[in-house]
Amino acid sequence: MGSGVAFYLILVVFALPGVLLGFTVHEYCHALAATAFGDPLPRRQGRLSLNPAAQVHPVGLVMLLVLGFGFARPVQFNPLVVRRGSQRALVAAAGPLSNLALAAVLGLAIRLLTSLDPSSLACAIPSFADTAAGAGFWLLTEAFFINVILCVFNLLPIPPMDGYRVLEGLLRDRFPHPFQLVDRNLGGIYLVALLLLFVVPQLTNGTVSPIYDVISGLYADLARPLVGFPLPGAFPNFQYLFQGPNPALARALTAPCALT
Repeated sequence: MGSGVAFYLILVVFALPGVLLGFTVHEYCHALAATAFGDPLPRRQGRLSLNPAAQVHPVGLVMLLVLGFGFARPVQFNPLVVRRGSQRALVAAAGPLSNLALAAVLGLAIRLLTSLDPSSLACAIPSFADTAAGAGFWLLTEAFFINVILCVFNLLPIPPMDGYRVLEGLLRDRFPHPFQLVDRNLGGIYLVALLLLFVVPQLTNGTVSPIYDVISGLYADLARPLVGFPLPGAFPNFQYLFQGPNPALARALTAPCALT
């Protein structure tokens, strides 16, 4: 087995718990918010649950681990019950905000682990041969990274992402025209988003990659106060998808962790 394939499979193993956790909490919080506004639909559909089987879409999970981009099972709510725009905005915001909160908790857990056992920092690249502390460090780091990714991606102001639903809930009643324009031009909007998010980074070898710049910036900004030192960032195929075959990436992933 080639070293590249082995590294990818190891990343998948370390990333999977964080993916399941992030997807589950994200969708559960959507369901919890809708239920708080009196909507019984999420409970009837079994979505008011922290069981990953109720929240994770198997195709979306495989896509995320294989392609670096995927999805969970969307939570439905009854618009006749959750009627106010502000309520819908809160239901939409609950998912990505839960990922941000979860990332904060995971960052503090990494800080605690590395304080109790500094040997957990010995491994820059995840490996099955690492100590238990090193494996724990990478499990937490991958979970931290995926929750930052989920937060940023879901806040994109593009339908049907949560960020767009927040704007729609807060502003559509007062400013309907821009949202009507979006409704009429979804095909063009998706094409522009596809080019900007996925094609341009490949063509520029990651030099122009707005979504990755936001994710990596938030990741670093959260790690600095919560963890206390920079964290390595790696997720199966994610960097390649948004940065292209960038030689600097391999060097960054092999850089040792260091307290600062």
